[in-house]
Amino acid sequence: MADASGRMPVAYLYKEDKRTQGLSMRLLVLALAAFSAANISANFIIKYKDGSVEKSKINPSSQFTSYALSDDVEYVEEDLRLFANGGEYNDTYYSSQWHFSNYLDNTFYHAREYATSESDVRINVAVIDTGITDHFDLNSNVVGGYDFISDPDNSRDGGGRDSNPNDEGDYGSPSTSCNSGTNASTWHGTHVAGIIGARANNSYGVVGAAKNINLVPVRVLGACGGLTSDIADALRWAAGGSVSGVPTNPNPARVINMSLGARGSCSRYMQESIDFARSKGVVVVVATGNSNADASFYTPSNCRGVLRVGAVGTTRARSSYSNYGRIVDIAAPGDSILSTVNSGQSTQGTAVFSRMNGTSMAAGFISATAAMIFQANPSLYPDQVRDIITKTAVSFYCDRSACAKGAVDAYEAVSMAFSTTANANFRYNDPVLVGGTAALNDGYSSGKSSGGACGTIEDVNSGSGSGSGSNMLVGLFLIIAIIIGHRVRFMKP
Repeated sequence: MADASGRMPVAYLYKEDKRTQGLSMRLLVLALAAFSAANISANFIIKYKDGSVEKSKINPSSQFTSYALSDDVEYVEEDLRLFANGGEYNDTYYSSQWHFSNYLDNTFYHAREYATSESDVRINVAVIDTGITDHFDLNSNVVGGYDFISDPDNSRDGGGRDSNPNDEGDYGSPSTSCNSGTNASTWHGTHVAGIIGARANNSYGVVGAAKNINLVPVRVLGACGGLTSDIADALRWAAGGSVSGVPTNPNPARVINMSLGARGSCSRYMQESIDFARSKGVVVVVATGNSNADASFYTPSNCRGVLRVGAVGTTRARSSYSNYGRIVDIAAPGDSILSTVNSGQSTQGTAVFSRMNGTSMAAGFISATAAMIFQANPSLYPDQVRDIITKTAVSFYCDRSACAKGAVDAYEAVSMAFSTTANANFRYNDPVLVGGTAALNDGYSSGKSSGGACGTIEDVNSGSGSGSGSNMLVGLFLIIAIIIGHRVRFMKP
């Protein structure tokens, strides 16, 4: 029968042998039923009695039986793909990236190579964040982009929206009305971009979790965070939609990463953009945040249709800062993640590398995994991608009462993608029914066990968004948000 992921774990053998013919036929029937029920196909070796061999990808519902019952066939077995044990890249800091060598038996390494083993398709991944900086480990993978910050004071580049997604720095200064502190620039968007798609085998820097990736930087966050209206417009544009006053995106994304958020309800305007992106076949990945709180109180995590990401550390336990709760779908490495940044404390300096912690980082790994799934099987739909990522997840230690469905196993996800048939009618069991409301009986593991991944949310110094007050106050906040747009502060790593 199929394993928990819905894939066949071993080859089912059919051989013409009178001593075992009855048993072989029963196994064949079981194998055929399991493959057909899972609506999958796989590579098979067909050995004929004359010694000839055929290698074929078989659709079990139409081909398996005819091969197995043929008098000319000696046996049929799955053509398993094997890999070298472990893996090495020549990048300077590859050995310092624990999420490769010290996480689930090199799952990201194997996924990275497997996903591109049968095609060289490049996937566009939009990073909606603080923008991008010049970096040798990223430049060749960066395409297009746009700056959606509409407030000239927040944008720091002279005025409004423009075609330059360059990160001008999110440092605080006395001249910044909303952020007069002394915090240094984070280069947050550059860090997330490196996690997803930094170049490999260039004898320099780090390795991105996915290869053959086009990074589309979309700037929405400045020193004062970003407005919901700007972020929602950026999301629509990144997915290939039309935004007034902005040229059409020539590089529409299949995956959109949003490592940002604030305490508050899901904006209707944001939900409309998410729905549009999904209608275009886009997977929208959202970091749940670093507040060690219930993710259902934070947006856009509590919007429908997004893939919500919490963080785990090197021991595969919930990161102490990571938000949790029934709406969190999946967890990924988030502690001490080494990636691309800039040396500048305020404005840009030189390209360097640094470690950050956060669900922002974890979201980058899930975006990379979604991109690799599309590389393996470009015809899949967003709900199928979400389902594959959660269905192939592994357990991790959770210290809260409600947890996500597991920690990502990128290789298993890619493997399942290869054998999954596209189905436009498939619906993922989204735990969010209406903004921030968790569905019942959603299969989530609950706490203080290794039975699933806890979701996490990042602490956001928003100064806006609804608190935990009465429904009247929440309603008032929503009315104000609709009229003037509420600010979303990005999650500090």
